[in-house]
Amino acid sequence: MPDLRADQAHGARIYDYILGGKDHFRIDRDAGDAALAAWPALRVHMPANREFMHRTARYLAVEKGIRQFLDIGSGIPTSPNLHEVVQDVAPASRVVYVDDGPIVLVHAQALTEGTPEGRTTFIDADMRRPEEILNAPELLDVLDLTEPVRDEDIAMYGGVARKP
Repeated sequence: MPDLRADQAHGARIYDYILGGKDHFRIDRDAGDAALAAWPALRVHMPANREFMHRTARYLAVEKGIRQFLDIGSGIPTSPNLHEVVQDVAPASRVVYVDDGPIVLVHAQALTEGTPEGRTTFIDADMRRPEEILNAPELLDVLDLTEPVRDEDIAMYGGVARKP
């Protein structure tokens, strides 16, 4: 069992707490409360940000036919997650999540089962090391990076989306 570092606040658990989730510890609630004291509008901004991601992802999947998504800073364990949104409207969508921290990995393993037609995987990596992400076998197994990318094929929220 990995060390979940329950004695240290973690961004994913703080995010979950502020969004009203259930997957956090006292230390995360304390850090979240401190963040809310400094920026009370987080209670409005965080859900709005999440809803924007859902609308954007749904639009890209339905209207633009995008089927490949790279989500850096996954927001896991908070649900619904990107694969749930896009595979609901386009079951063959492929999603690669990137995040760090053992608790995110544990949740990702439990929460990222996608549709039979699509593919979903998780990379435990730091977004500050993009070369590790782009060369990760998990990413290369799920996404086809040989596909061309045009400006209109890029989702500017938390990740990159590419047409199949």
